[in-house]
Amino acid sequence: MKMKETTMRMTKEERRLQILESALKVFIEKGYNGATTLEIAKEAGISEVTLFRYFSSKKELFMACIEPILITTLEDSIVAAKDLKPMEKLKYILKDRIKFISNHHEVIKLILMESEINPEIADFNYIEKITSLLKNSIKETGIEFRDEDISLRLLMGSILSFLYLPEIHEEKIEDYLDSFIRSIMNEIKF
Repeated sequence: MKMKETTMRMTKEERRLQILESALKVFIEKGYNGATTLEIAKEAGISEVTLFRYFSSKKELFMACIEPILITTLEDSIVAAKDLKPMEKLKYILKDRIKFISNHHEVIKLILMESEINPEIADFNYIEKITSLLKNSIKETGIEFRDEDISLRLLMGSILSFLYLPEIHEEKIEDYLDSFIRSIMNEIKF
């Protein structure tokens, strides 16, 4: 197997990131069960032995690919909004999630589908984790809802609708959020 000259000079972290990018591409194309570590290694331009020096299993590799996509980015959004007023903070977090989901809808569909149908990776409930983070971030805004469960479902449903109807135009997202926030105002305690 002839390797690309540029891949031979990579640092350990650069190589790891290259493997993750390649793995994500293969997972999106073939799904978790359809993807093999050999295909991922070929996509990365490395041997399968090299791949296993970085990741001990396909499951570990899959988890390393997807966890930052769903979890870290939401946590980053919450931190970025910390100094805003409550309603501005809520709008910022929702806007960030909508943009993120619209831009990464293929990956997120893969994650949600695989976590539901694949027992090997179903032990980590991503929807539950995201819902918990969103719930905590709303509490941090200082906004209280009359019925927390219904409001959380409205927020999650609204955000997840962008998986199937992605939107990349900033103005349309702003208009949507203004309308959405007006529609949930009855649920907010003042």
